[in-house]
Amino acid sequence: MERNLKRYFFANSIMAYSFITILLSPMFANKLGLSVYDAGIIFSTVYGIQAVLTFLLGHYFEKKSPNYGLALGRILFALGNVVLAYAFNSITYLIAQILIGSFDVFSPLISMYERAIVPPYQREKFYKYLIIISEGIKVLLFLPLLFFIDYNNTSLSFYKMVFISVFLLNVLYSILMIKKLPFVKNGSELHKEHVKIHKSNLRKYLTVLANQIIFFANFGFGSYLIISYYVKERLNGDSKVMIIYEIIFSLTVLSSIFWRKYVKLNNENRLILGTLIMSFFYVALLFKGWITFYLSHVILAVGFTLWFSSKEPLKQEYAPINFGRWEGFFNGLNLFSKIFTPALSGYIAYKFSYNTVFFVSFIVLLINALITYIGLKTEA
Repeated sequence: MERNLKRYFFANSIMAYSFITILLSPMFANKLGLSVYDAGIIFSTVYGIQAVLTFLLGHYFEKKSPNYGLALGRILFALGNVVLAYAFNSITYLIAQILIGSFDVFSPLISMYERAIVPPYQREKFYKYLIIISEGIKVLLFLPLLFFIDYNNTSLSFYKMVFISVFLLNVLYSILMIKKLPFVKNGSELHKEHVKIHKSNLRKYLTVLANQIIFFANFGFGSYLIISYYVKERLNGDSKVMIIYEIIFSLTVLSSIFWRKYVKLNNENRLILGTLIMSFFYVALLFKGWITFYLSHVILAVGFTLWFSSKEPLKQEYAPINFGRWEGFFNGLNLFSKIFTPALSGYIAYKFSYNTVFFVSFIVLLINALITYIGLKTEA
């Protein structure tokens, strides 16, 4: 694989490690004394701001370099981690989450950037290695953290150490994106080998985008926020549990080196199957207990491996050349839907039960698999 793509794998590993902020910040909110409903309101506010900005910026970056957008997004993410490290109440926590969530505004640029730098014939291999390398890095970096935290009483100094480390690494990512990684002139640029064979299919492209929107909107409902508070209030666990939880996910993804070759399906069928499998992630969470809790992330990881490795190649294969406006618009819709989901799920969990949230999430993903099957398999 080209040297530039290997550099990109390294930079993407920084993004993988940075996921620890998403993983731990709900637990940190609990540490600050925020209820699950309070935290849900904060995340809904953040998504509302992101949705407006995403609608505006998606079209803009069709004509501008995604390098600059991705670098800016990571700088804002880095600054959010600094604010989060020193947050002491709901207001400072909200400011931190607005900055951290700013990167979601620029997330459509990832697909634009990768479409321009990855040769079409290497896409499947690229996304296979991308997820394996990213999850491998997470295991290597997350495991040592377990020795610095107690089972049920994570110190504020630990949170601060983690958030500051994420800040430093994301500044490095921004420098790499501008100075060392391939430069892409604008979001509509295709890889030179893609130009010759590009055949867009708007119906299938919109189907894949709809699948992605429903998945992420649903995960905004049955999110790590809900799962973190579930761990704290129902299983009496803390941040150590959530890190172990994520390590199990990463190890399962790494195991795909051995089992993925036996899944003899094309990208369309893998996307459908992956979505279906991920729905049972929420079924496992319906059963209270440590075995089913950790098993749920094995199920999610198997489905996610199939889903992720097929979703991006399909989007790039079927997308119109000027798909910045589509990515921006639909990412905006995704974030707009998430304005309501954290607050709604927080309210349902607070007033009714966590199981109600998990059951609704299961049904939504099940319907998503059916919609995707109809959209990809029904000929116009």
